[in-house]
Amino acid sequence: MRIELTPAIVLHRRAWRETSFIVEAFSREHGRIGVVAKGARRPKSRWRGLLEPLAALELAWSGRGELYTLTDIETRRRHSLAGNALMAGFYASELVMRLTARDDPHPAIHDSLAALLVALDDRAPAVVALRFFERDLLDELGYGVPLDITSDTGEPVEATLEYVYAPELGLRRRVGPVDDDEVAIAGSALQGLVSGRFGGRADVHAARVLMQRAIAPHLGSQPLKSVETLKAMQAFKASGGTSAERDHSSSGDPQ
Repeated sequence: MRIELTPAIVLHRRAWRETSFIVEAFSREHGRIGVVAKGARRPKSRWRGLLEPLAALELAWSGRGELYTLTDIETRRRHSLAGNALMAGFYASELVMRLTARDDPHPAIHDSLAALLVALDDRAPAVVALRFFERDLLDELGYGVPLDITSDTGEPVEATLEYVYAPELGLRRRVGPVDDDEVAIAGSALQGLVSGRFGGRADVHAARVLMQRAIAPHLGSQPLKSVETLKAMQAFKASGGTSAERDHSSSGDPQ
């Protein structure tokens, strides 16, 4: 099989042997792929510096099996992410890695990830931009959360009412205490997820909790490495560190 240049986003890479990389990328037309970039680590390689995580590229490859052989690269867009924006990008790319299968095309996922990275590059608040990416990712994979009607009665969501969500039961109107397997969320937060505009911080926080609860059953027991890294950075910052080290750690919570 030979694939000509096609849009893709680098999700992850690791060194392979002395001069090469193994790269996981999400191709718009072919889904998640694994490729060997032979010689890409050599000092004089024309691919050196191109296969950075989150890079938006055009890739060409050939071969069969689990790992293809990279044959060409062209740059589409270079992102200059740092701090919260960079951690948000790593979190989103890890979600795509964990929730998608190899060679399963989902153009909408590629486009949503590309749009997220552009928004982060343009300094959109990570904690907001991620919610819409998570929403679209779950919808595309068939795991979407009902946001505009209740799962049990089909009633439209109202901004002034409270609701509860559990993965097994879906979205229902809140009528009493919240069970351990449920999360409570205001109707205004649900409407914000639909419209793409939140009314305030409380709605953003509620949407974050909802999305994390919806995603959790599909991740299994293994935690996301990006989340563990962020927690370690925040713990280090809270412990004091040096001023220079604190300046290089991300503040706040990009999730």
